[in-house]
Amino acid sequence: MKKILFALALAALGCGCVTDCSTKCCAAKAGPRVKHVVLVGVDGFGAQWIPWDKMPNLAKLRADGLYAVGRNSFPTSSGINWCTCMNGTVVEVHGYREWNSKAPDVPPPPAALDNGKLPCIFHEIKKQDPSAYTVSLYNWDGIGFVHNTNEVDYVKYFPDGSLEQRDDDTMATAIQLLKEKQPKFTYVYQHLPDCYGHKCGWGTPEFTNACVNVDKNLGKLVKCLEETGLRDDTLILLVADHGGEGKKHGMALADCFDIPFLVSGPAVKEGFRLREPVLLADAAPTIVAALGYKVPEVWRGRPAVTRK
Repeated sequence: MKKILFALALAALGCGCVTDCSTKCCAAKAGPRVKHVVLVGVDGFGAQWIPWDKMPNLAKLRADGLYAVGRNSFPTSSGINWCTCMNGTVVEVHGYREWNSKAPDVPPPPAALDNGKLPCIFHEIKKQDPSAYTVSLYNWDGIGFVHNTNEVDYVKYFPDGSLEQRDDDTMATAIQLLKEKQPKFTYVYQHLPDCYGHKCGWGTPEFTNACVNVDKNLGKLVKCLEETGLRDDTLILLVADHGGEGKKHGMALADCFDIPFLVSGPAVKEGFRLREPVLLADAAPTIVAALGYKVPEVWRGRPAVTRK
């Protein structure tokens, strides 16, 4: 009888469970609920290097949402950390260890796999809602190795044109699909800050100009959501894989470790906060929970958004 009364009390508080309730489930139920999520992944966009005064669209997203300086996985390089982001887990579990691994360098523990695969965001969404339409768009081929592209409804790699054009085309396609298909989940990648970080150095005028181009594309994304009436039901999550120091990254330095973790949209405007410290591994659980799906037990991250 006590067990039943406790379960009913949890349900009354908003958990919704009437049987044994796990921490993961409760965390998911406590967060915001939306119909769409857009994950913007910006390569090399270290939190210490964001030129906020030159990025008005990003600053508005921060004002309309929740923001924290998060931490990525070590080594602070791209393939490793986009794998951490997409699969909701850490290096010790996913096994991507080299600079830009195309497969796990260390086999993941069998208990972390679902039918022989790491359960990425797309896998979990499709598993729990086969009708959900999902999109993955990127212009660095390494992204294709850190999530299961076979479980994405629309996936496209943009290898052609100038560096700026690739980012612009990637975002333009995301906007077109949001208008036409209204995907449940959209991943859109922006590469320019990393390119100019390596070429000219993090924090240089050239790097800042690359960030300005990302901001221009963010403005187009928000305008699309507003014009299509999707903004109220859409969560925008913006993260990066790493920062940099000089013309390099991968080191154990705050300038490489610190990344933006920004969750924006009317659903989180009031009454919510971020659990801190927030990690890049929290991105996948945050997305799945916000869409109303169960967070898999094998993920090491947790939903980052919770009620105040």
